[in-house]
This record gives sequence, structure tokens and C-alpha cells, in this order.
Amino acid sequence: MNRNAVRLVTRREFVERGRDRGFAIGVGISLAIVLVSVLIASLVSNKNKTPSFTVGFAGTRAVAEQQIADRGAPVAKIKLTSSLVTDAVGGQQLVKDGKLDALVDDGQVFVKDAVDPKLAPLLAEANLASQVPNLDQLQGQATVQLAPKDPDSGQRKTIALIAEIMLFSQMIAYCLAVATGVVEEKTSRVIEVLLSSVSPRSLLTGKIIGIGALGLLQLAATVLVGLGAGSATGALHMTVQVWQAVGIVALWFVVGYIFYASAYAAVAARVSRQEEMQSAVQPLNLLIMVPYFAAFAAIGNPDATWVRALSLIPPFSVLIQPVRIAGGDASWWEPVAAIGLMAVATVGIVLAGARVYENSVLRFGSKVPLRVAWTAGRKA
Repeated sequence: MNRNAVRLVTRREFVERGRDRGFAIGVGISLAIVLVSVLIASLVSNKNKTPSFTVGFAGTRAVAEQQIADRGAPVAKIKLTSSLVTDAVGGQQLVKDGKLDALVDDGQVFVKDAVDPKLAPLLAEANLASQVPNLDQLQGQATVQLAPKDPDSGQRKTIALIAEIMLFSQMIAYCLAVATGVVEEKTSRVIEVLLSSVSPRSLLTGKIIGIGALGLLQLAATVLVGLGAGSATGALHMTVQVWQAVGIVALWFVVGYIFYASAYAAVAARVSRQEEMQSAVQPLNLLIMVPYFAAFAAIGNPDATWVRALSLIPPFSVLIQPVRIAGGDASWWEPVAAIGLMAVATVGIVLAGARVYENSVLRFGSKVPLRVAWTAGRKA
């Protein structure tokens, strides 16, 4: 493969596609969607709602319960419901199940994760001498966490959701751009001129790299604008996990794009008109939609057996594994295994796609059968 030819084709694709008006419009729409999404998230998170809590009391609770119930409304505009729990163990289970926000029992407060900041002052101000002496003790040794969780889990899930949407939209957009470019060159017969100077594999490689670099640039711009807007509005807190998620998205975009772009290019090379391309790439569109919807299920149930299995299997891992990593649900070995298997699959699909492309791109007229596209070069 001629490196100079690949470099020239890469530059041509990057410059020509970057100058295209459709690219500018697409970037503008992506940035607008990100800004609107961040704004909505900020408004929802900052919306002033009256919180509601349910506190259970075990043991000597009569006076404490009455004080809480009487002072609940005026203290912090909080709706508080108190409940008598006859069995302390059963009360702790209710907390774990989310049916109680807290359980007060003999000077200790049992919570699922942590005492809500709006509930803590209310419990302290109620002056529960026999239950919770003061706020410092409430926030310290008096609090028992029954099911502690990662404090950044909520933000991790948000990042995972955003990563999923961005990965899918960017990959399918730029893979279709590769397919469209292949058919355009074939329809206009420009391909004959190009192949008089460069080999089919050099042309395909340069096209994939050039369009992919443009996609990566748009992805970087979108991410930076989204992070800046999220940080400015307070909807997103910049942590190490956020930057790790950005790196994960970029890595999987590159791997997934190369895999799917090779397949899209091979399929597009078998047809000679744009009208035929849409139906030709439809199976690939459906193939990429399966892991897309599976990844949404993975966000809500990341430890399910089928989710863990698909997150390792190419090409499903392209969209499912980044979600599990960003959410902090993947073991250390899972990303390593997934990227290794995906690399092997990518090499295979690139070689197969290049062969089909090379054997089909100069065949005009009706759609080239897959068998012919695969064996034509060997027969020649």
C-alpha cells in the first residue's frame, strides 16, 4: 500500500468534506442539541421542589415522632411523614428497599446511602434528645449506611447515557458519509480516474481515515462545548471520571468507526446509484441499532448476564462496553478483553471489506452479487 497515496486521499477527503455545507450544518445542529440538553438538565436539577421524606422510628419514639411531625413543615418547607416500626430489623429492610428514607433507633439513624442534606437539619432541629442528640452526631457516628454507593454514580450514569447517544450518532453519520462518497465516485465515474493513480486499497484507506478524522474533530468539538456548558451551569462536575469517559468515547469511536466504515464501504461498492445504496446498507443500519438499544438497557441493568456477555462480543461491544465503563460497572479485565476481541474482528472486517471493495468498485450497472464480489479477484 502506497503511504503517499493514502496521505493524499486522506487530505482530499478531510478538506473536501470539511468544506461541504452539510458538514457545517451537521456540526451546528450537534452543538445546538448538546447546549439545549445541558440547559434542560440544569433547569430540571435546579427546579425548586418541596422534598418529601418518610422516617421510621423504632423503640422509644413517641415524643420524637410528635416533635418531627409538628416541626416538619415550618423548619425547611419539607413534607415529612413519620412511621412507627415495631421491628428494627424489618425497619432496616424497609430502608434498603427505599420505602423509608431513614430509620431512627436508639440514638442511631439508619439510611440506605447517606442522610439527605435537607433531612439532616430537620432531624437535628427537632431536638430529639433521646434519639439524635445533635447534627454533628447525626452526620457522624450516629449514622449507619446500610447500602452505601458511589457518590458519583448519578453523574456516571448521565455520562454513560450521553456517551451512548454521541457514539451512535457520530458512527452512523460518518459511516454513511463513507458509503455515500463511494457511490458518488462510482456514479460520476470519477473512480476510474482515481484508480488510474492509486490502488483501490489505498483509496479506501485514505477515504476512511480522512472522513473519520473529520468525525473525530466534530466529536471533540461537541464534547468540549458540552463539558463547558455543563460546568458553567452546574449540571456537570468536572472530575477524573468525566475525563476518563471522554477518552473512552474517543477510543471506542475510532475502533467502532473503522469496523463499520469498512463494512459500509464494501456494501456501497456493490451498487452504482444512490437510490440503491439506501437499501444496500439497511442491514448494517439494523445491525448497529441492536447494540444501541441494548446499551440503554445496560444503563439500567449493567450487571445482567446478557449485558456482560454482549459487552465483550464484537460488534455489540462498541456501544455497550463504553456505557458499562463510564458507569463504573465493568471489571478491569472486561475492557481489555473487549478491545482485544474488537481489534481482531476489526482486522478481519477491514481485510474482507477491502477485498469486496476492490472487486466491485469498477463494476457498473446492476448490483454486484456478494459471491461475485468475493471471488472475482481470485478468478482474475
